[in-house]
Amino acid sequence: LEIMYLIPRIIGVGIYALLLIIVYYLILRTKRWSILLNIYTIALAFMGFFYVPMDGSDLTRIYPVLQLYAQYALDDPDSWTAIMASGTPMAALYYHVLGNLGDERWLPFVNACLTYGLCFALLKSICKRKQVLKKDVALVLLFFMSRGLLMMTIANIRTMLSLAIVAYCIYKLLVERKRGIKYFPLLIVAALIHTVGMAAVMIFIIYYILKGNKGKNRLFTTLGAFIFVVVSYVYGRNYIHLAIDKGGDYLAYSQASTGYFYIWEFILSLIVIFVTLFILLVYYLKINRKFGFEEYKKEREEYGAFMGFMLFFTLIDLAAIWIEFNIGWRLSWLIVILDMPLLLLVLVSKRYPDTFKYRLRNLIKIVSFILLFIACIRGDLCSLKFV
Repeated sequence: LEIMYLIPRIIGVGIYALLLIIVYYLILRTKRWSILLNIYTIALAFMGFFYVPMDGSDLTRIYPVLQLYAQYALDDPDSWTAIMASGTPMAALYYHVLGNLGDERWLPFVNACLTYGLCFALLKSICKRKQVLKKDVALVLLFFMSRGLLMMTIANIRTMLSLAIVAYCIYKLLVERKRGIKYFPLLIVAALIHTVGMAAVMIFIIYYILKGNKGKNRLFTTLGAFIFVVVSYVYGRNYIHLAIDKGGDYLAYSQASTGYFYIWEFILSLIVIFVTLFILLVYYLKINRKFGFEEYKKEREEYGAFMGFMLFFTLIDLAAIWIEFNIGWRLSWLIVILDMPLLLLVLVSKRYPDTFKYRLRNLIKIVSFILLFIACIRGDLCSLKFV
């Protein structure tokens, strides 16, 4: 079967890689690169629209579910009972809406628009706050897209959308210091789209209560987060228990050696994890003797919570991926999304000498091409085809 679809798949990954390289170089030469990212998002969405899944792929199993939920009537109590009993009711509503658009291919199209729109929003947002070089924007985009998560976006559907929402909320809460009342409801939506999203939200809430909020409103914010947890458990404990049971099933399959495992995706995830740990190690240890100590105090106050979360979450994921691949593999997708603001914060900082930033840029570029090569040749991305 793989030999049969070899040429279409080569064309598919070739288009993906070529488009990425073109966008990378256009960002360097375009003033309004945010518009270019919007066009790139639409192009990725059309790749999802014209994607033809192979038999047995995630999308071929999702389409019948999409058609099932499309038949539900939102004014029918029985339909609502079935949606709420699904374990991930926001995903059920999502399928209901998109299933009624008349063409099932709108599902991967819309999902790619939402997922990559949220991911690229992190780039646009941080560039409004900091003086970021275009070459750094292009570099972090190359690193993120080289991980090859398009198939997880247009075929797996729920996981990437859920994690993109979580990443957006984490950025807003920890980097921009926005009020939680606006973003906690979005975290609930993400948790009710996929169980991995719920796991990510639970890890974040634990961190946020312990370390994630600072300043004079810390007590009030911590109390608010605690109330959020209590209310979420009271009204959503069935979903939390279902997520825990799902995680237990993954672990049981792993221990019985019957769970999903793919060595090349394992390698790709480990590369992302270790690169992230290296960046964080640099953040905590490398200080420019001339400017570094003053900047360290300023940045620790401004971005310490975000950096601390990245270290906390990455170490958890490093342990998880060895214990149960499926969970750790999916959680690593959140890391690579948040690596975009993480890398930019390091590259704009005065704590590091220019010589170090030059070497870091070269390292990230080399790692990006290694990731892209593996993703196109042996990763999940290599199943991309349009015929």
